[in-house]
Amino acid sequence: ATQQTIDDCIARGVKSAVLYGAGFSETGEEGRARQDRIVATAREAGMRLLGPNCMGLMNTHARFYGTFASALEEGVPAPGRIAVASQSGGYGGYLMKHLFRRGLGISQWVTTGNEADVDIGDALWWMAGQDESDVLLAYIEGLRDADKLIAALDRARRANKPVVMMKVGRTAEGSAAAASHTASLTGEDSIYDAVFDQYGVHRARTTDELLDIAYALSKGVLPKGPRVGVISISGGVGVQIADFVSDANLKMGTVPSETQTALKALVPHCSPANPIDMTGLVTTNHDIMEKTLDAVFASNAFDATLIFLGIAGAAPSMARPLQQAIANAHARAPDQLVFVSVTTDAEMVREYDAKGLLAFEDPSRAIAALSALSKFRDTFAQPAPEPLALPAATPLGVHGKLNEAQAKALLEQVGVLSPKEALASDAQEAMRLAASIGFPVVVKVVSADILHKTEVGGVALGLASAEAVHDAVTRMADSIPQQLPDARIDGYLISEMVSGGVETIVGIHQDEAFGPVVTFGLGGTLVELIKDTVCALAPVSEAQALKMIGSLKTAPLLTGWRGSPRHDIEALAKAISGLSILAVQHRDTLATIEVNPLVARPGQGGVVALDAVIETKAE
Repeated sequence: ATQQTIDDCIARGVKSAVLYGAGFSETGEEGRARQDRIVATAREAGMRLLGPNCMGLMNTHARFYGTFASALEEGVPAPGRIAVASQSGGYGGYLMKHLFRRGLGISQWVTTGNEADVDIGDALWWMAGQDESDVLLAYIEGLRDADKLIAALDRARRANKPVVMMKVGRTAEGSAAAASHTASLTGEDSIYDAVFDQYGVHRARTTDELLDIAYALSKGVLPKGPRVGVISISGGVGVQIADFVSDANLKMGTVPSETQTALKALVPHCSPANPIDMTGLVTTNHDIMEKTLDAVFASNAFDATLIFLGIAGAAPSMARPLQQAIANAHARAPDQLVFVSVTTDAEMVREYDAKGLLAFEDPSRAIAALSALSKFRDTFAQPAPEPLALPAATPLGVHGKLNEAQAKALLEQVGVLSPKEALASDAQEAMRLAASIGFPVVVKVVSADILHKTEVGGVALGLASAEAVHDAVTRMADSIPQQLPDARIDGYLISEMVSGGVETIVGIHQDEAFGPVVTFGLGGTLVELIKDTVCALAPVSEAQALKMIGSLKTAPLLTGWRGSPRHDIEALAKAISGLSILAVQHRDTLATIEVNPLVARPGQGGVVALDAVIETKAE
């Protein structure tokens, strides 16, 4: 029926269609064939498609509601400044209903379903360019075109429009469920985090978190800095909130001495330092709350203020007088960002909201939302990242799996040097080469078929004589073919013994969604145990690479830890950048690059690649 309807629409000159029907690519090969026929028909006629297997779209400013979502049965959302794009129709409707219940207006709402034509990147890119949309919310399970998503995030970033996104499939189980639901490709979760970090996207883990941040952003005010002021009717809760502030990497602001004096004049037994405890008097003498806020706002000591009222906000004798006292003070300082943690009913929450105040029941959620706003402020204070200009590529001249010697020769093209070393074909030649290099030396079997040489006895360290080199090569030549009879052995690499420095790993692989991705970490052989790594989309600049290095928990081992020397992180950053550029230049040829360990030497000693594995794609 969908195919026939599309044919009929084309005959009438229709140029776009929303396909609600299920039973297409999400169901298997037969469904995919049906979907492909519809897409081919539409493309030949110049028709654009949304769906199939979606719940449609709406534009409140245009008064267009092209959806069958049950969320609209109680009414339509008010026109607002929040745009929503969701790959899941069911979740999109769920999110719409909860935005509606929170009184948050929506500008556009789009669900993309199977994304036979229009995808999530198309929708977000369009939304980022609409004047009536200030905040973008998104739900994604996987990607068909990562470039479109990146273009959309870049457009939103340059327009200073916050993006809050829920990306599901963080675990292997979740990833499998997402793929079966939308038949879409799911990239590695850490890569999404890297992309979101690069473009200042806040990744929400829960619907409550997503909605809380959307609500906080709805005022259109970002904090000017990280300083938080806390005013509480409970000293104990004030201490809790101080912990929340610290956990969120915000700062408790310092109350000036003159402000503390003014607060003590109001309540002699108060605690005027942050968190400020004006005692229970504020619940009986509401004028004290108003004057406290006047003094605090006038001090300019805080970039945001959280007021904890707790259940006092629900007490009939206190609720509205306290609310009005806060609103009066805020009206005299409208540029102040004010959160109120209060237990009350939905009507009172709407009243707080109408007066420009952000009402949250739980203070931890208020601080979490404030933390997100603070990060958006930091993002928009920096210039948007510019694409890295790439030099002209030179032909690789290699294919298939490269052995270590071939891989290191390729690394030298981007300035990543190896130790003094040479390739020997047998034990006698190995002895002569070792003598010319100088003892001690390292002997390693050279084979593109052996990735983990140590596991088969293919590495001998610290050999101090020609005889020791002869014995090592002879042993390897005898034992390794017995363990791995199908492995092709291309010789034995004789290398100078490198000591000192910090071992790191640089790896690049082709992600199925995003293409070349560079991963950096510390650990050498321990990297899988430590698991302290960071990744980014390739290419990365040297400045980006320095940020990657500094983001590791183990970064002090490179920059100087308890008397250890500073190592050449600038040379390390140059190597990371160079390898990432190589991967992008040859993204159609190179499958993986791994340099492990890449040793950063002390001072300005540079870096040296002790081992490397490079694999090209099958022709």
